[in-house]
Amino acid sequence: MSPRLSSRRFIPVSCGGGIADGRAEVWVPRASLAHSNKAHSNSLPRLEKHVVERLPYSEASSSTSHLPRYVTEQDRKRQYRIALNFFNKKPDRGVALLNAWGFVDETPESLARLLFGRRGLSKLMIGEYIGTLHSQFHSLVLKYFISLIDLRGLEVDVALRKAMQFFILPKEAEKIDRIIQAFAIHYSKCNPRRAEKFRGGWDTVHLISFAVIMLNTDLHSPNLKQNMRMKKEDFVKNLKGQDKASGEKEGVDIDRSVLEGIYERVQLDEIQPGDDHVAQVARVDRAILGKDKPRLTETQRRLVCYCRLQQVLDIQKKQSALSHERDVFLFNDMLVIAKSQNRKRTSIGGSYALKHWLVLLGASVHEFQRNQYDFGLTIISANKEVLHFNARNNDDRCRFVADVRESIRECCEMDTVRLELETEQLEVSRITVADNQRDSGLPDDAEDSDVKMR
Repeated sequence: MSPRLSSRRFIPVSCGGGIADGRAEVWVPRASLAHSNKAHSNSLPRLEKHVVERLPYSEASSSTSHLPRYVTEQDRKRQYRIALNFFNKKPDRGVALLNAWGFVDETPESLARLLFGRRGLSKLMIGEYIGTLHSQFHSLVLKYFISLIDLRGLEVDVALRKAMQFFILPKEAEKIDRIIQAFAIHYSKCNPRRAEKFRGGWDTVHLISFAVIMLNTDLHSPNLKQNMRMKKEDFVKNLKGQDKASGEKEGVDIDRSVLEGIYERVQLDEIQPGDDHVAQVARVDRAILGKDKPRLTETQRRLVCYCRLQQVLDIQKKQSALSHERDVFLFNDMLVIAKSQNRKRTSIGGSYALKHWLVLLGASVHEFQRNQYDFGLTIISANKEVLHFNARNNDDRCRFVADVRESIRECCEMDTVRLELETEQLEVSRITVADNQRDSGLPDDAEDSDVKMR
């Protein structure tokens, strides 16, 4: 990480969106909407008008003491979200930014605490990161991360189900094995009496855990026909004689009642990862229908807010107050406009017909008041597409405009950081190539002879 990026502090800029005034807080969706469907709640904490949120951890809070006066709490929160966005695309890069910007210190314990249970982090990318092979630092992060999960008094499969609420297993078998091994060791420490019942101790717990994952896939994969799924007797048979201490060639059978209990619980209830912002966006993605619909489900994309606005086709002309009502989904990098297919528009849900979408990078938003449109707003995309809307009241307009402006700033600043990182990588590559192509002015055999003489 270059000194330029590590010391980078964001200065509020408009990015075409204008500077919001003091009353424009970031909109948390109204309670009636937020509670009707969990797919439409914010995926990251946002600023309130009168409440100053604490930063993620004590080290993050203490890091703000040296900031220049022009860096506000909102700027700092935006910087934090940008680092998380990078983590959700390329975890190592996101961790480098979190370290450089002082949200975590450069210890595995600090990073593990941040990854554990933080909103706005992709559970898939957490799994990829903690499962990284051939890295002592990643191994320590995995160890501390797993140790934060309380597994006391639980059966192996129940404990595994709880642990998998905090991450999604990678696809690589080696990474899965690495994570499950850490889980098995921690489980045995939390449940010494249970682990002592196995001759192999945590090694047998490791074996059972891996078998549970395979069983879960076999019983609940939509690609398998019902008559092809693993039977209880097959599951017990597969683990026959597998409980053995280190160095033993032949082991003993695992308690049949334990294995049957595991099978019945997994058969009854699929082991699924915990919810995150990606799952939230996926629910919205499934609800919106249209030929030219963009791919919404990306690990770095999160839903910021949802609202209903009236689309104004021509601000010079009057139109019915009930016409062209639109459901607007604001993501951190995109705006999607749709029309509800529900006849009764009393709650969020059902399906939506896609009407329009635009990326927020380079976009701008402006307020207007004309004719019957007392609470109008205009959104202009980077390629000069213009969309006009009218809100129901001034409060709705202020909150939505503030959210759009904040999302635009986040996009602009993230793109700036991305360009700086790419420039830095090009400079490093250029220096590396130049070093490899250095010519001493002597033939290769002469250089080899010189080395030998030394």
